[in-house]
Amino acid sequence: MMMNTSPELLLVGAGIVVVIIALGVWLGTQKWFPKALLLVVGAIFGVIVIGGAIAFFAARSTSNLPPAPPTIAENSNPPTRPVQIDTHPPPQLAHVQESNRTVERPFTNPPVAPGNLVVVTNTANTNDWEEKIDDIVGSDDPDTNKVAKLYALFPTLPPDGQEEAAQHLSNLVDDEDYAPLGEMLKNDKLPEGVLDELLADVLNRPNNLKLPLLLTVASDENHSKHDEAKDLLELYLGDDYGTDWNSWGQHMTNWMKENPD
Repeated sequence: MMMNTSPELLLVGAGIVVVIIALGVWLGTQKWFPKALLLVVGAIFGVIVIGGAIAFFAARSTSNLPPAPPTIAENSNPPTRPVQIDTHPPPQLAHVQESNRTVERPFTNPPVAPGNLVVVTNTANTNDWEEKIDDIVGSDDPDTNKVAKLYALFPTLPPDGQEEAAQHLSNLVDDEDYAPLGEMLKNDKLPEGVLDELLADVLNRPNNLKLPLLLTVASDENHSKHDEAKDLLELYLGDDYGTDWNSWGQHMTNWMKENPD
């Protein structure tokens, strides 16, 4: 380890050397001081001067050196960083042959099979049928074209959509073209909401359309509007013939002759 020598210390040392040399010269002029001792003292001072000069130049050379870099103590246990593990596997790649080279692309969803179309449709927009019905009803087509499109769309609609379509058909279908709508009223497999709409509509139709349909629905015990149709028929004819549907039919015919439209 090299000890640094400050300039002040060197000056003090040089001053002491000068004083000692001056003292040696003075002693040399004195006759009472032994010459041999003066030589010994001079030799000692010479060694001191030479040593001081060597120390001075060594201190200057070491002061010009760049400072040593700080010592970094080794840490036997360096801090560890938490390792994050990606639990998601990388996407599989499909090999696609393009011209004369193979290109790797991520797999996409497979095409939907026809049997899965219902599931895919439900996950999209369950109210698409409303837009379809609005497009038909709000178009500039003649009513006959609108009716034909609603009839074609009807089997593809959910129960709510069929009920709304039945409302529009009731408003658009004329009495002269009522036969297909009357067949829908007879269908006991349709949702009850649809049959409610059609039953309410038939009450606004002429008697020659209304009464026969009420009799048909009343005589169908599997029809959800069986009881309502029987009550309405009794209200028109003014009597209850139970389950004797032939009697119902005969009295209905007589009533319509007496009550023509």
